[in-house]
Amino acid sequence: MKYKSRLSENEWLELLKNAVNEGVEIQVNHRFKYKNTNLGTFLTSAKKKNKPELIQKIEDLGINFKRHSNNPEDFLEKFIFQLSTDEKPNKQNYMTRFNSSVLPRKDLLKKQTIKKLNRVWKKEFGDIRKWEKPETSIDKIRRWKEFRYDEKRNPNRKWFDYKTNMGKLYSWVYSRKRDKQKMSLILEHFNKKELAELKKEGF
Repeated sequence: MKYKSRLSENEWLELLKNAVNEGVEIQVNHRFKYKNTNLGTFLTSAKKKNKPELIQKIEDLGINFKRHSNNPEDFLEKFIFQLSTDEKPNKQNYMTRFNSSVLPRKDLLKKQTIKKLNRVWKKEFGDIRKWEKPETSIDKIRRWKEFRYDEKRNPNRKWFDYKTNMGKLYSWVYSRKRDKQKMSLILEHFNKKELAELKKEGF
């Protein structure tokens, strides 16, 4: 599959951004696919061609090619250095990079280096750097389906119910009931029967 004949560079970057936001484990190899596209081939090609501007755009989304080959300690040290010397650090960009490239390899990092990042993070952003994996869209979809098929909590087998019954999941589901664009981004995770039920309930 020749990716250039189908998608532009910006379209690939948008796909990559969506994958990162969904908590997908990104892989830099030709076998990695996302939403029926060879996203791994795009990343592999970008790495081989060594295009500085493209690589920078990819890294701004939270992907660092060194993570796939070098010691995670080296990457974290570089991450800390960049954060500590950045005159105007963008918190969202650093959070995205942390969640996709640092947090997944927490168990391979030294406690001393973790503490070092915590100090720098507190100094730059004024809050505590949490090391728990944030809930992704995939996690929320899984919990939503569990609610749908839970006979005790949801005897009517509906996809949407009162907040007292759905708990913290309510706001996330409600926003997708009101916003068709948000809902369209996750439709691929449901089968035909589920899609028919969701449509019937106004999603």
